Amino acid sequence: MALQTIDRIDLKTKTKQTLLEHIHSMDLTQDNKLPREEQLCQMLGVSRVTLRSALNELAAEGVVLRKQGKGTFVNRTCIGMTAPINPAMHFGDIITRSGYTPHIKMLGWQVFPATPELAAALEIPEATSCIRVQKIFYADAQPCVYCEDILPAAVWGDAPIPNTEDSLFQLIYERCGRKVAWDKMELHVCTSDHLPDLYAFGEHYPLLVMNSIIYDTDNVPLFYSSEYIDTKLLTLSQIRQREFSYTAPQNEG
Repeated sequence: MALQTIDRIDLKTKTKQTLLEHIHSMDLTQDNKLPREEQLCQMLGVSRVTLRSALNELAAEGVVLRKQGKGTFVNRTCIGMTAPINPAMHFGDIITRSGYTPHIKMLGWQVFPATPELAAALEIPEATSCIRVQKIFYADAQPCVYCEDILPAAVWGDAPIPNTEDSLFQLIYERCGRKVAWDKMELHVCTSDHLPDLYAFGEHYPLLVMNSIIYDTDNVPLFYSSEYIDTKLLTLSQIRQREFSYTAPQNEG
């Protein structure tokens, strides 16, 4: 794929997207080095500041490796990962990338008062009315993720709760115009005994749990999510930069 000049609207994001498209078109078995920064700036029609900002994001996500004095290289390991957890993807996309056909079954919506822990996470008063959304993701015909999303009822308003399997992100945006921007996630493990009686993977079945607070573009908590994942079907992976302070070796004299 030939690199092309891009529009100057949301320049950093478009630069990053164009670089990703180019990276996925490369034959990484032959060469994984990107052109020099000055060449990329010329090809894309962007400044070095914009280019470096996009490359820094790709480096933070593990997509590229920046080597001082040598250049920028595509991380072959990252490109080969099926389901990275950064950036966060919708489970339907993760299931598809894992080689299955996704299907979602909505279990229901319930209204309940916020517990002290939930109120603290969502930055709302205790006992605030909240809505719990329960659903199961299937990989082909096999259940692979049980999901609970909890949002303050005020986010939804007085509209009827829809009987739909559409993304909660999209439903919230259509209802109140708020968009998801980022989340804070904690990883845990549990067995299926912890799941509600509505659904279980099997007695004492081990599951990976992802608890997340999802924030909007104003950095305000939007909803709380708990996802129970069957890792025998879905393998999530992450590349991390490692930080360590080295001390110079002492010369023996």
